[in-house]
Amino acid sequence: MADESLLSDELLRQLVAVGHVDILVGVPTLNNAPTIVPVVRAAQAGLSRHFPRARTLLFNSDGGSDDRTPALVRDSTPDDVETLTASHPLRTTHRITTPYHGLPGKSSALRMIFAVADLLSADAVVILDPDVTSVTPDWIPALARPVREGAVDFVAPLYPRAATDVPLVTQLVRPLVRAAYGWRLREPLVGEFGCSGRFAAHCLEQPVWANGLVREGVDLWLAGEALAGGFRPGQAALGPRVVAHATPRPGLPDVFQQLMSAAIACLEYHTEYWLARAGADEVPEFGTVAICTETGPVPDLQAMALAFARDVTALHPVLETILSAPTLQGVAQAAATAPDHLVYPDDLWAATVFEFVLAHHRAVMTREHVTQVLLPLYLGRTAAFLLEHAASSAATVDDALESLCLAFERAKPLAAAQWKKA
Repeated sequence: MADESLLSDELLRQLVAVGHVDILVGVPTLNNAPTIVPVVRAAQAGLSRHFPRARTLLFNSDGGSDDRTPALVRDSTPDDVETLTASHPLRTTHRITTPYHGLPGKSSALRMIFAVADLLSADAVVILDPDVTSVTPDWIPALARPVREGAVDFVAPLYPRAATDVPLVTQLVRPLVRAAYGWRLREPLVGEFGCSGRFAAHCLEQPVWANGLVREGVDLWLAGEALAGGFRPGQAALGPRVVAHATPRPGLPDVFQQLMSAAIACLEYHTEYWLARAGADEVPEFGTVAICTETGPVPDLQAMALAFARDVTALHPVLETILSAPTLQGVAQAAATAPDHLVYPDDLWAATVFEFVLAHHRAVMTREHVTQVLLPLYLGRTAAFLLEHAASSAATVDDALESLCLAFERAKPLAAAQWKKA
């Protein structure tokens, strides 16, 4: 049952007036005025076009914005009135915006959205990122329909990706989560997702909402909880993901630190599950992912490669305490090929990541320091991959990323055995 202490008396009165809903679209916000209107409009249009007979609620959980974000949510109107009129929706989409309580952050907002979904017995829940301006009305059925039709309990997104697009996902998070949890989930960082009311209620019951795991890595934890909790996962094709940040975001060192800490915290939380998994099961796909024809901006790969070589030399004494002798030797050999012929093989990168995960888990030094030391190696691996594939076709890049994932799967058994010893 929903924790009604999360919901104010005024909000409860509004929810009682709404009653049961078939689909709840939740939008967590905090000072997203520059981007929130197109997101809300797309959500309204998606519900009206595709679910005209459903009982729906657009729910905005706000962290105390001081830039009129809640007012913009309340006042925004669909910008394609002709389409909405032609669809003849039989029900009105209710719209509620309310502040959430607790520490500012996405986890607090999601907790309230899940509580509302549970209270209203929502059949399907769709979560949208308020900074993703490329959202279209078609994203709503893509994320909601597989749940409503009973095919799955959790729907992760699928985006067309260029080789240079979000290497933190393609080079690190995707292969690590796939190998550990044993599911071929391509986008474990679920900025947008759909889920059943049953999954939302399950998440509410977990004793994690007050700790750093969900505060720092709620997107990753939700995906891990769906995979480890016995829920049926799926993934739905969406369009390109374009993020127009409403507020300044932290730089790569901070993002990398947060992401690695969240990934390892998830592995620690789900230890019993992932240690028993082997291989990687297919995750059903809904829709067809568009072919990415954009190559994307290419960073200064020469500078990245030179920095990688320099840092491997400077950090050698520290790397000796983290990496096994064969892996350290391989990393040193990779650094010696920089910058013009940099090669960082898949199996070597998989071994590197798992050995750093183990070092973090064992706390061989401060955990922040472990992650800081991995960052230059990640930059070296990314530079090596992009030097080879920045101009490759989408099919070639997909094949290369699949090979990387298989390398992580090969490295997992040894890492799991060492984790058990720890």
